[in-house]
Amino acid sequence: MRLLITGATGYLGWRATVLLREMGHDVTALTRPGARARAASRDLDGVVTVDAAAPEARDLVADHEAVLHFAGVPSPAYAREHPAAAVLGNAGTTLNLLEACRAHDALLVYPSSVRAPIIPSPDPYGASKFLGEQACRAHEARSVIVRLTSVFGPGQVRAEGATGAIAAFADRALRGEPIVIPGDPMRTRDFVYVDDLVAALDDMLRAGAPAPIVLAASGAPTPLLDAARAVVEASGNDTPIETPGGEPPPGDERSYEAGPEDVLLPMTCRPVEDGIRDYVDWLRR
Repeated sequence: MRLLITGATGYLGWRATVLLREMGHDVTALTRPGARARAASRDLDGVVTVDAAAPEARDLVADHEAVLHFAGVPSPAYAREHPAAAVLGNAGTTLNLLEACRAHDALLVYPSSVRAPIIPSPDPYGASKFLGEQACRAHEARSVIVRLTSVFGPGQVRAEGATGAIAAFADRALRGEPIVIPGDPMRTRDFVYVDDLVAALDDMLRAGAPAPIVLAASGAPTPLLDAARAVVEASGNDTPIETPGGEPPPGDERSYEAGPEDVLLPMTCRPVEDGIRDYVDWLRR
């Protein structure tokens, strides 16, 4: 398939571009002007520099069968400081691409968040993702909303602005610094290794989605303390884990996992300990 991937030099966009090309897809990689430089994507081939919110981005959708929209604001911390920018990045760009998908009969795959359906929103990030979902629902273009839980793996580098618990834990463990878990260390996240997510997206593109809104989850939530312990073991360092480490920011104080009403994206997920070991090895290399 001919695919357009936005945010292609970011963590998820880069990994999706690399793996979907290996799976045989013809991928056009799109990044915005002035995007943050990242080591993993430095040598990515065929990158087109256009803002996903610009009119020029709509023209690029022509002759593509699907758009995977990984551009936007992935950081809850940034969204708390810049809520308007988060709405533009996670909803405004989505509407721009939906207009293009309608004109060119392409499918939009909108990576949302497990936080999006919670009302009232737990934080501005969840609200911005919810508004992106509303744009998909309100528009006549074909779309699939894929709500992500806690995706981690290659391409995720804390020093380059990556968010996520495992990225933070691994960064500190490899530096020999204490891992600090604010709030309840037994609250859970449903961790999914990024390569498993991309494989599931490949299957979905080929076979179709089981529902207009799906949740990318393993179905096996992990307490943050257990994830930190797995990171310490994978690192080989005698890194202390400090709990409790202060108050978590709004939105981070609760558990996030699949609910009985969620339609799961069919996927095969490796055990979280195996994914953490592979990710730590990638970071070390």
